[in-house]
Amino acid sequence: MKKIYILFLMTILMSSEYVISQENCPGNWLTVNGNKLLDADGNEVILAGVNWFGFETQLSSFHGIWSRDHKSVLQQSKDLGFNCFRIPWHNMMLRDGASININSYGSDPYSGVTPMNEEESTFTTPLELLDRVVSWCQENDMKIILDCHSRNPDAYLVEKLWYTDNVPEQRWIDDWVFLADRYKEYDAVIGMDINNEPNGKIDNPEGARWGTNDAFDWRLAAEKCGNAILDVNPNVLIMVEGIEAYTKPDGTETSYWWGGNLQGARDYPITLSNPNKLMYSPHEYGPTVFEQEWFSAPDFPDNMPGIWEEQFNFLNTNGTSPLLVGELGIKGQGGLDEIWFAKFIDFIKEKKLHFTFWALNPNSGDTGGILADDWSTVVQWKMDYLQPILSNPIPNCSAGNVLSVDDLSDISFSIYPNPASQTLNFNFKEGTIASIGIYDLNGREVNIFDDKVLSSNSYAYDVSQLAAGIYLSKITLTNSKETFTKKIIIQ
Repeated sequence: MKKIYILFLMTILMSSEYVISQENCPGNWLTVNGNKLLDADGNEVILAGVNWFGFETQLSSFHGIWSRDHKSVLQQSKDLGFNCFRIPWHNMMLRDGASININSYGSDPYSGVTPMNEEESTFTTPLELLDRVVSWCQENDMKIILDCHSRNPDAYLVEKLWYTDNVPEQRWIDDWVFLADRYKEYDAVIGMDINNEPNGKIDNPEGARWGTNDAFDWRLAAEKCGNAILDVNPNVLIMVEGIEAYTKPDGTETSYWWGGNLQGARDYPITLSNPNKLMYSPHEYGPTVFEQEWFSAPDFPDNMPGIWEEQFNFLNTNGTSPLLVGELGIKGQGGLDEIWFAKFIDFIKEKKLHFTFWALNPNSGDTGGILADDWSTVVQWKMDYLQPILSNPIPNCSAGNVLSVDDLSDISFSIYPNPASQTLNFNFKEGTIASIGIYDLNGREVNIFDDKVLSSNSYAYDVSQLAAGIYLSKITLTNSKETFTKKIIIQ
């Protein structure tokens, strides 16, 4: 049966910030139920996304927008089948004086838009660009996971903890509260990955620990920060990564990838004010990133599922939490790396894990990206591996059965029902509508209904003729020729 979700999103620019009107629109927020992730209607969903990095670097903006229109890159990622983005950022980009400089020129090779980033070239701060990204994702049914990647730009390889001399723990928490409050009306911003890869070896006295009840206890910090976020936005998911090294209560020492060791959660689980908003998030890589001992074991790769179960997947198996693999990636074909990758893809599919692939960017030294060095060509063999674990779009702003534009005009226009299996009904005041056009996302006309067809106060449109996907309905008024756009998703 086809399900049709109809979403009316109007974006206005106010005080250099994009604000989305969501009256009568409760939001399609996600909630944890055991090891499942449910949408607002109680349906199980899978986050299948990609990382686009850059905000965590000195540029404090997406990498690649020197070659691409940023909205075109977002659209291309969506067209590839991803349903969410993980966006790394650094704390100093929120400070007074943080600035960006985006040039506008040329034609985008994917969308053809000319010049690229025309609007974005007027932005002067990282937050303006992030606001624009949130607005685009809200309008286009893409979820966002914000990832606090480092306190200082480009410092993610040297910062072991969630605080530094210039960004103390409370400042880190306050920054999260600021972003949580800023985007609390946007159900596109679905998750807060509160700190990237806390780490530190066993013999490092100032490394990240779990369950030690001191200043290095990542568990305590995650609870404090997560609860502060939920105080201002009780709907958002709190995503907690593992650490590197953990000492079990019996004295056994274990080490794994930075952020990948969640064994501490077995003995000292995270406790949040709302347990249904907690989602654990390990990271997992192959030997190209670092030649770990398990890659040279005689039973590789058959040893890997047992290792994954011990390090993090026990939380999924015992029903504690769904898992988001926040980072996994591969650089080249052949060798141990591809053997590991194929095994892990099968594991993700079998265990129904969520993921955000690292990375979209071609300029990741460890892994390269989904896009080739020209920032537009797709590395198809990577997408061929990911295709079986992609999932359906997760619509934003679940608005009920009927959405109208009564607040915008006196035409009393509505589209219903939601869901619909065969027929989409347009209702309006007689004589107020000049035309209704249906377009695909590339702007191609699917059908146009003019005033001859729309001579009464309603029209029924057979949607069974359309392929599953996302369409735009453009409504033109008779007198003012003012237009409104509604989004239609056919599944």
